[in-house]
Amino acid sequence: MNNYLKAVTLGAFTWKNEERVSLFLKNMREAGKRWIILHFFLLTICLNFPVVLTISQLEPVQFYSRLYGENFIHALPENVRDFFTEETLMDSEVVREFNMLMYQDGYGANVLMPILGMLFGIMIIIQLMFYLSTAWFLWLSRMNVKPLSFKDRMGLALYSSTLPLIAATIFGFFLPTVHIIVFYFAVIFIVFHRSSLCPDG
Repeated sequence: MNNYLKAVTLGAFTWKNEERVSLFLKNMREAGKRWIILHFFLLTICLNFPVVLTISQLEPVQFYSRLYGENFIHALPENVRDFFTEETLMDSEVVREFNMLMYQDGYGANVLMPILGMLFGIMIIIQLMFYLSTAWFLWLSRMNVKPLSFKDRMGLALYSSTLPLIAATIFGFFLPTVHIIVFYFAVIFIVFHRSSLCPDG
């Protein structure tokens, strides 16, 4: 645990000091694989949080409108669909009735939670592909210098993501989903800069 916390701290706050980068690599290796996996899931949960928050704050009528566009009536449960048409939903009173009926019909458990679970699964896949690609490109970039093991490259990428994650998550409260792209660009810049400070180059 102690080595993990040191690796996270050094990974977040080390810039141009080669000695600190060496210390960072030492603590990362001593922390072990399970802490790298844990950090991966912590990063994924935090990165996904602004999207989850935005979706969970939408009322049912807003959620269905964004998800299905103008034809969302056809995507509703049958017992709800019979009460409304595209035209009646323009009325604010009808919108309130629609939302209430959806809540009574189990909107949270039957619609919202499966969607949020699916989004988290997609985020895990995207994160995994991003970090595997980063590890592979780190291997390519270090072919002429002392190589790092796969675990070291993954640890370098993951532990270097902590500070960009905090900034991107705050940004995500204003522009959700855009914050993910910003996060990846920041991580790429920091990881390859830090790789140049690793022993032998």
